[in-house]
Amino acid sequence: MEGTENKSILAIEVTETQRETIRHLFAHNEWELNEVPIRENEAQVQENQNDEDVQDFVINQNVEEEECIYCLCRPCISSEKNRQMWWLEDPVAPNRSNSQRRKDIYKRFWTMLFHRNVWRDPRYIERKRNALRQDPQRKNYIFHRRDLMPKCVVSKVRYWLPNLNEQPYMGHMWE
Repeated sequence: MEGTENKSILAIEVTETQRETIRHLFAHNEWELNEVPIRENEAQVQENQNDEDVQDFVINQNVEEEECIYCLCRPCISSEKNRQMWWLEDPVAPNRSNSQRRKDIYKRFWTMLFHRNVWRDPRYIERKRNALRQDPQRKNYIFHRRDLMPKCVVSKVRYWLPNLNEQPYMGHMWE
């Protein structure tokens, strides 16, 4: 009867001990266990192997500064204390092309946050997992490649490069 049942793929996050227990359960019941490699897992393994290299590029945060509740940086990543040469001096006029220009700036902020280890902060990881659970299309995901851009960054970039009044913002994933 087992061969005629429909099969489905189940992705679960487990420890090595739990994994071994599952293997023993399947072996005990003489069930077939096909482990399907997930690219995200491979990327995480490679990322963990490169931790030593990444540590050379970490920018330490100033513990004396107040932590931003959105980006988890000290001081806030969008603070003048973290000013970069590519930052705009003043906001530009609203324009349809600003959305494309914002994309480039979001990538630069992503890099700044990466070098401050925000993407690896357990509070950020939990925040991202909660957002995934609330998204009906991704509620069963355990990992997603795209990161949550902090509200402080989104606000600053939209201030610099606003849309036309009649052009709504597309929003950020899980915003």
